[in-house]
Amino acid sequence: MLKNLLSAFEKREGLLGLSDSNCCRLFNARGDGIEGLTLDRYGDYILIQFYDEALVETVNGKRELIGEVRKAIMKALEQLPVNVRGVLAKNRITVKGNQDFIDLRRSVLLEGELPPEDYTVRQNNILAGADLLEGQSTGIFLDMREIRSELEPLYREKNFSGMLNLFSYTALFSVHALKNRVSRAVNVDLSRTVLRRAMNNYRLNDIAVDDRDFIYGDALNWIKRLIKRGEKYSIVVIDPPTFARGKKNSFSVRTDYEDAIRSLEALAPGGYVLSAINSRFISKKQYISFHPAQWKLVTFSNESSDFPAGGEPYLKAGLWSLK
Repeated sequence: MLKNLLSAFEKREGLLGLSDSNCCRLFNARGDGIEGLTLDRYGDYILIQFYDEALVETVNGKRELIGEVRKAIMKALEQLPVNVRGVLAKNRITVKGNQDFIDLRRSVLLEGELPPEDYTVRQNNILAGADLLEGQSTGIFLDMREIRSELEPLYREKNFSGMLNLFSYTALFSVHALKNRVSRAVNVDLSRTVLRRAMNNYRLNDIAVDDRDFIYGDALNWIKRLIKRGEKYSIVVIDPPTFARGKKNSFSVRTDYEDAIRSLEALAPGGYVLSAINSRFISKKQYISFHPAQWKLVTFSNESSDFPAGGEPYLKAGLWSLK
């Protein structure tokens, strides 16, 4: 295990000194040789996540990393050429039954100190709040780093007037676009909590917050409403969860994605759509088939290089021209 960890760290040495990003994936489960284990760097903190029962034992009713696994990780981290103020671990094993999900997904401190509540990191030269303690997502999608980088020349060349960011979550695509000459971004998400986090990300980057640019609601319904209003955008970003359930409606990539994609032509006529799917069960061929035949695929990407797949890549992302 130690050899696998050190080998993975060595492969990522070039990411540890980047001036525009201080967060990345250090170890990616099967792709780096150990099923069910990931390590991420968030500035001065390391977040370990474990997904496999083979890596854990029960201590005082809690599922914790096996001692030898923890020991190997700590020894490997000693070789990491960056300052580490704290190491946290999060249980990501699939939940069955009526367990306390909030408590189960809360990270525990293994070594050092906890990050402050307002902890921020830098990715693609923007600042973003990172929640390393609660829930499943930190709010930073590390696997999108290279995709965002690829968009920078397009933003600067095309001088886009507006972006629509559907399923926007913490709005990092919007923040990145606004810092790269896009004049406005509208964010739609079904969670008021993440929209508040999105507003905070705007403030961290000295971007003015206009409540009208943060829309709470179902993205599919808002596509229809925005079309009816006659709204137009230079680029639309649609990066939905594989499955989501609201109070009245649900969204599934398999049943709803294609219709959502095809409706975007009315919102970005002659413009661009950045679409993404996060599922190993959707092939590249299937992903492409969800888009109208007349659209031109400008670029196609998988997860960033610090996420070696160890099999079929889960992320399929394409920039499409609607001209």
